[in-house]
Amino acid sequence: MEWIQERWHQVAHAGSGAWLAWAVWALLALGVIALLYIGQQNRRNRRLAADETRPHVGMFMEPHAADWHVIELVVRNFGKTPAYDISFTFPHPPTVAEYENATDGYADVVELQLPKQVPTLAPGQEWRTVWDSALDRSELGEGIESRFPGTVTYYDRSETPRGWKFWRSRRAALETKVVLDWASLPPVQRIELMTNHDLAKREKQKLELLRSLLTYFHYASKETRPDVFRGEIERINRAVDETKDRWRTRQIEAPPTDVSLRWGNAEEELGRHHGERV
Repeated sequence: MEWIQERWHQVAHAGSGAWLAWAVWALLALGVIALLYIGQQNRRNRRLAADETRPHVGMFMEPHAADWHVIELVVRNFGKTPAYDISFTFPHPPTVAEYENATDGYADVVELQLPKQVPTLAPGQEWRTVWDSALDRSELGEGIESRFPGTVTYYDRSETPRGWKFWRSRRAALETKVVLDWASLPPVQRIELMTNHDLAKREKQKLELLRSLLTYFHYASKETRPDVFRGEIERINRAVDETKDRWRTRQIEAPPTDVSLRWGNAEEELGRHHGERV
């Protein structure tokens, strides 16, 4: 207690010089705190700006636009700047059945052929390749793995020798963790159920068409004037001819919408993806 009283007495009876010195030290302390805070905010803003402008490369699975069961492997740059020297690392590389060499319905499981490195991907640009068919892969069941965690490594600038610019820092590697999981896709059974639902909807439309035709026949058959009755018959015949012509034209001109990926015919179909690259 006496020590506190002595200190208070010294403060209360301090001269103007002491008060001025304390004020200067307080201002210096506040200045240091302000500089530290501003520096921290500047570093945070620079880090946020770098995150917004740097490349962001992701790898994911996507169904083919025309065939839902054909799954493609896609590597895309979602960032605002180009990505360079993109490479892939998997503890257990993605696998695919070797359909082109299948015998008696059995195919060897081999590693999916991926490029060692993609030189560059501009913003919004992608690299993709056909991976496998969900239908054929479901037939293999537990005979083939379905989950492949890995890492995509890339850089925000190309590799250039520093030369005499020894102060220039080396480029830092950027990474994106990915998980390629076939189980995350809509199950084949679910898609087949959706297909069956579409078939049921079509059958319902057929019943609706039949009901409309019966209603038309009910009222048209009440006509007593021969010329009008003949006109109705000719109109029905014209509609039948137009429908037959439309159906025949569609059968001839319509391209196939289903790519069958059977094990024994892979040389002309799925086996091509071993040689196709973007």
